[in-house]
Amino acid sequence: MTVGAILLAAGSARRMRADKLLAQLDGKPMILHTFDAIVAAGLDAPIVAIAPGSAVRELVDGRAEIVEVANHASGMGHSLSASIAQAPPHWTAAIICLGDMPFVRPETLAALAAAGHIDSVVRPRFAGRPGNPVLWGRAYFSELGRLTGDQGGREMLDRYAVKWLDCDDRAVLFDIDTPDALAEARRFLERP
Repeated sequence: MTVGAILLAAGSARRMRADKLLAQLDGKPMILHTFDAIVAAGLDAPIVAIAPGSAVRELVDGRAEIVEVANHASGMGHSLSASIAQAPPHWTAAIICLGDMPFVRPETLAALAAAGHIDSVVRPRFAGRPGNPVLWGRAYFSELGRLTGDQGGREMLDRYAVKWLDCDDRAVLFDIDTPDALAEARRFLERP
């Protein structure tokens, strides 16, 4: 079984004053924390969805397949559908990673990959609370490829049986989508 990763990095960051994915966390851009975790987990070469002209391209070019999403501002569904269309035929599943979740551990990604199958949906859970990223088996790629709008795969999660991966990685619950969340992340990193 070959599990790949799709990294969604084309969002508009409407609640931030700047491109949050380039914000520095512990000496490197937020997006690279997520990207490096994907690489460290041993997943197949990632696909990264970006907005046209995004500086994220320079950070990952040559290490990932880049998908420019012209209609990215219309919502995450567009980024996901454009990316899943580029999934290579040997992928049996894809983990959909979010660029604003920089602290998910490589071990969590590897555990998701190990729990997945061609016809499964696997979602991490910390202390009973559902988190991200989510693994989607190839059986769902066609439907993911038809998504539009801002829902991403959320509505699909309500319709299909989810296999839960209970984990000790609190980061599956933490995304950085406001200036306050970014400040909290920086304070977390500064703790001894």
